[in-house]
Amino acid sequence: MTVFTTKSWMHDHQTDRKGMDRALRAGELVRLRRGVVMPAEELPVWTLHRRRIDAAALTINHGTYFAFQSAAVLHGLPVRIVAELPVQVVRTMGGRHTRNRLLQASPAVLDDAEVEILGGVPVTSFRRTVTDLARRLPYPDAVAVVDAALRRGVTRNELATPTGHGHARAARAVAFGDSASESFGESYSRARMQLANIPIPQLQVDHFGADGRFLGRPDFDWGAGIVGEYDGGGKYDGTFGDDPRAAIEAEKLRHEAFVDHGCTVLRWGWKDLQTAGRVEGRIRRALAARPLHRALPN
Repeated sequence: MTVFTTKSWMHDHQTDRKGMDRALRAGELVRLRRGVVMPAEELPVWTLHRRRIDAAALTINHGTYFAFQSAAVLHGLPVRIVAELPVQVVRTMGGRHTRNRLLQASPAVLDDAEVEILGGVPVTSFRRTVTDLARRLPYPDAVAVVDAALRRGVTRNELATPTGHGHARAARAVAFGDSASESFGESYSRARMQLANIPIPQLQVDHFGADGRFLGRPDFDWGAGIVGEYDGGGKYDGTFGDDPRAAIEAEKLRHEAFVDHGCTVLRWGWKDLQTAGRVEGRIRRALAARPLHRALPN
């Protein structure tokens, strides 16, 4: 990444601090940390936050570790990042809570097993990051983090949080976690179902036609031919390296195979989840129209 100290940028552009402030207000520059700027680019918020972490790491003090959502970005955990989120750190050498537009710092007591150096950057350990987030995040977001940790081989016992602030909230997310959930959107949706008292479906169940042909593996399966699919944008925009046109065609054929097999297919995306009750209402109506024929886990 191309970054500049504020002094070098002003020198290169033959301007003063007022000129730099005008460039910042106009969106031509982005401030990464105090004294460091970069030219504005169309970057995903995750990438921009990572660049702010890298800039902050240049002057981080001994005993300071990136934590919470910033640590999640470094560990590749699925969390929501907004452009206004400051870089988050914990300080083990004393101090108090401080926050400004670019940096949020909290005091913490950590043992050696709770910190690590990841790619040259000091960060709370994977397990500590997961438990911190499970204590702090809204429940559906916490479930998404726990699901991701379970997918990566961490056990529920390793995520146990018997005491401390938020321990009951974290314990609930850990108990509900499921390694079969494959994305943030799927985990978030499932947690919303639980909060709405909707029967929890089985995940990633193989479906076969009468002739034994494999039809697909829907994200959610309530039985009685009712299945659900969370449509993440990454399936169709090439995020994961797939040809978007091929991905759309494959999804279309899979959908048709389920319908031809007599399934009711519910589909939703992130935008649908932003309207309170929209997805939950659709699921309830489908379940009411075709009652379940077998018990489902709660």
